[in-house]
Amino acid sequence: MKIACLLADGFEDIEAIGTTAILRRSGMIVDYVSVVNEPTQTGSFGTKIIVDRLMKDISVDDYQGVFIPGGRQASTLRQHPEVLKFVSSFAQKEKWLFAICAGPTVLGVLGLLDNCEYTSFPTTEEFMPKGIKLNKAAVRCGKIITGAGAGAVTEFALEIIRAIEGKEKAEQIKERILFRAFE
Repeated sequence: MKIACLLADGFEDIEAIGTTAILRRSGMIVDYVSVVNEPTQTGSFGTKIIVDRLMKDISVDDYQGVFIPGGRQASTLRQHPEVLKFVSSFAQKEKWLFAICAGPTVLGVLGLLDNCEYTSFPTTEEFMPKGIKLNKAAVRCGKIITGAGAGAVTEFALEIIRAIEGKEKAEQIKERILFRAFE
């Protein structure tokens, strides 16, 4: 499984990096992709990422899924015509869509969450007026998986692994990272 993680300045650091790290542990390939075609993007808390690819150099056909972290970047992504076209193409080709925190707002403005259960950061509901918001860490609706926010990164990543690679693989990763091992 190869996933494009869309980044612009203001991405939520732990959502982008934490989710990617867990997915990579399961063997998935995750490319950091600059939607503004700059080689470095800076997170909300100052983390700099040297991206793997520039959006102008990739195609939807290069990936089986797209991942949209939250943070202030969500506003940039919602207003970026190329991002909206790119994400829409994933939906049209019935590929995987992953978004966390304010990231689901990109899916919302495209109508991809209409009549679909989802979760997101509180106060983002205005962008998903026809969606069905659940108060959960991670929610799957068909080929769309959403996460609530930075505190839900592990549950979100494990839900992606569960959906793509199965429950057994998700449990293996959960054990390897000691997720809730001491409760």
